[in-house]
Amino acid sequence: MHRTSTLFQPRLLVAAVALACLPQLALAERYQLPAGPLAGTLNRIASEAGIVLSIDPRLTAGRSSQPVEGDYAPLAALSAALRGSGLQLVQSRAGTYSLEPIKQDVMVLPESSISAQGLAEGSAESGYRSESVRNVGALGGMALQDTPFSMSVVSRELLENTQTTSSDDVFKRNPFTQLYSPKNAGYASAVAIRGFTAAGNLSLANDGLRFSNGYDGGNFIEEMEQLEILTGLSGFLYGPASPGGLVNYVLKRPTAARYSSLTLGNAGGDNYYLHGDFGGPIDSAGTFGYRLNVLAQDGETEIDLQKRRREMVSLAVDWNVSDDLLVQFDASHKKSETRGLNSYWYFFDQGLRPSAKDLENDRLYSQRWAFADSEHDRVGGRFNWRLNDLFSLRGALGYTQYTDEYAYTGPTVANAGLYTQPLYAFAPVDTEETSGNLFLDAAFDTAGIGHAMTFGYQGNVARVKHYTDYVPFPGPQYVSVTPEVPFDQQPQVAKPAYSVGNGDQRVATRNQSDSVLVGDVITFNEQWSSILGLTHTRIKTFSSDFYWMEAFGTPETRTHYDERETSPSVSLIYKPQPWLTTYATYIEGLQAGGIAPSTALNAGEALAPEVSEQYELGLKATVGETLLTLALFDIDKPNSYVNGANLYVQEGRQRSRGVEFGVTGKVTPELTLVGGLTVLDPEVDDSGVAANDGNLPTDVASRLAKLYAEYDVNAVPGFAVTGGAYHTGKQYTDAGNAHSLPSFTTFDLGARYRVRVAETHMTLRANLSNLADKEYWLNSYYLGDPRTLTFSAQLEF
Repeated sequence: MHRTSTLFQPRLLVAAVALACLPQLALAERYQLPAGPLAGTLNRIASEAGIVLSIDPRLTAGRSSQPVEGDYAPLAALSAALRGSGLQLVQSRAGTYSLEPIKQDVMVLPESSISAQGLAEGSAESGYRSESVRNVGALGGMALQDTPFSMSVVSRELLENTQTTSSDDVFKRNPFTQLYSPKNAGYASAVAIRGFTAAGNLSLANDGLRFSNGYDGGNFIEEMEQLEILTGLSGFLYGPASPGGLVNYVLKRPTAARYSSLTLGNAGGDNYYLHGDFGGPIDSAGTFGYRLNVLAQDGETEIDLQKRRREMVSLAVDWNVSDDLLVQFDASHKKSETRGLNSYWYFFDQGLRPSAKDLENDRLYSQRWAFADSEHDRVGGRFNWRLNDLFSLRGALGYTQYTDEYAYTGPTVANAGLYTQPLYAFAPVDTEETSGNLFLDAAFDTAGIGHAMTFGYQGNVARVKHYTDYVPFPGPQYVSVTPEVPFDQQPQVAKPAYSVGNGDQRVATRNQSDSVLVGDVITFNEQWSSILGLTHTRIKTFSSDFYWMEAFGTPETRTHYDERETSPSVSLIYKPQPWLTTYATYIEGLQAGGIAPSTALNAGEALAPEVSEQYELGLKATVGETLLTLALFDIDKPNSYVNGANLYVQEGRQRSRGVEFGVTGKVTPELTLVGGLTVLDPEVDDSGVAANDGNLPTDVASRLAKLYAEYDVNAVPGFAVTGGAYHTGKQYTDAGNAHSLPSFTTFDLGARYRVRVAETHMTLRANLSNLADKEYWLNSYYLGDPRTLTFSAQLEF
């Protein structure tokens, strides 16, 4: 790869770590805020936590906050700041907060009898239960229990304690997502979700900014505070997106006090990493704060002959301009290199597929020189400005550029018991993306009915550049590098000679989406509220297939696409009890329509945007220290295909109905559970082949059941036993549903020990995934991972 040929330099990480560790200070807790102007302190805590807080300046004028020192959940931190002020937090049924005076006729317990210090949100002590979502798209931050959508939050501490080094591990454990293609296959992580499956099917955002699905390779788990996974349509919330769902990556922000962490770990096999995480104030007044994450990873994985390298430097800076204005910046540079890609299997006839037991899941059925390289650079900024007691303004702008290059040999089966390895090699692809949003929020009452209105814009522009010599054709592209061999052989051969990426580079695609929207969170009373949203979106696309056509000697085809669509979102929320939320939501989702392939009579024709519809009924209940969720959904999505008249048309439909159940939290003081199950009834109608109508889509499991558990051993303080069970149901591998893959269940077992050594906290972790070394097909294309041991040691000082 042109940009990533430079070898990784771990010494750069060592230098950064050495600088960040001077001087070494004691362990920093979550908050270390001195007494100060009450409004400023409250706004700072709320902004950093993504909590929507409306403050009447007449209530806070002349009042000071109490010091907030220690490890607090955000709501507990706000309560701690309010101690003795005569004010209290009040939550609306829509999940927003405001202040009101404490009624004098209400008995107030002495402060000494109340512990304002709470458990850190998303911590192991809280059962990994999060109270808030940082970004519900255009709605901004909301209380998790009161979001009328199926959402789950994966916290930083859960990521650390499960030794997660890629989003593959997140999707493996999440009960609503089915891993589709592993990252070591050379692609961004992909999932099947709510019955929809394909590479790049899961849409993504970074801190609420929507990016194209191809950007996912630039998100490293080590720089994230949490992942927020929304299943189903995201329409009004984020703009055009895939119908299955969306994951929002939330970047780590500066800490209120000095924090330093070093982790040395093993990600499986001989693949080791060193991760440094440092944060704190830059100046004594706390006006500026920073967060620096650095990473170096290298070595052979648990799969023989496969190597993975990663490198990252990620910096976030906060500027507290005033009590009412917070400005944030972030920038990062990341590289990823994989050699010996996970084997991508292709069968001319699904009846030729061997049992997974007849193959070796820790071996390559491709070549050790097969590679996937990427390099990502990102810079961005955002602000949150409280204009007055009625209006607030928030916005964000992000720019990223990244380069991807890969070559692989996919094991291909045309005859029983034998396979070949055709070469698929490609020149580097350069992509530039700019995403932005701007929202004006207004909070007010009319005739006793509360409104939290949002007016705004969000958009994205992505430009993809290809070389004219994108593929080495004629030859050696598509030619097997090995003779046809039986499954019990994995021959390694020299890389064939070829050259790509030397021609001219041109824009191959330009995709632009622009959405203007209006939304209103309406609070009728203590029990009833509603969220109404309307978005008008323009999708504009240019594409050219020159990079294929010049190689194959056919004329270039250019297509232009410019379409508009308006889509609504309506939610009704009822809270019979403060701990119980029920909701009904109707939402439409929009995505770009397909473009007719060159083989169709209407080649190059751009179809209208695809409008999907979703009905969802849900329930969320906080019982003790456990969050329980239940969602029933029905999604209807258009299908596009080439019909019998050889015309590319949008006539088919895919409908997916199902139930999702989730559990997160402590079910007993010692036992934490995170998991749930999904039951699906997906089907494809009017697919173009009458015999296949009503069949299930390929590579979609109708049943998912997953449970991660931790048990704290009281006899040994700081020691916990961890483990999990992950079940994926039967999947069909062909549109006719004649061939299927059996269901499979894998188990994990591990342990964690946290101890204080002098002025340092040390945490030791170990986990054995796929405990029984189960051999299984992940889906039509990939074998499941072998048994893998991971371990790490983290120092916090």
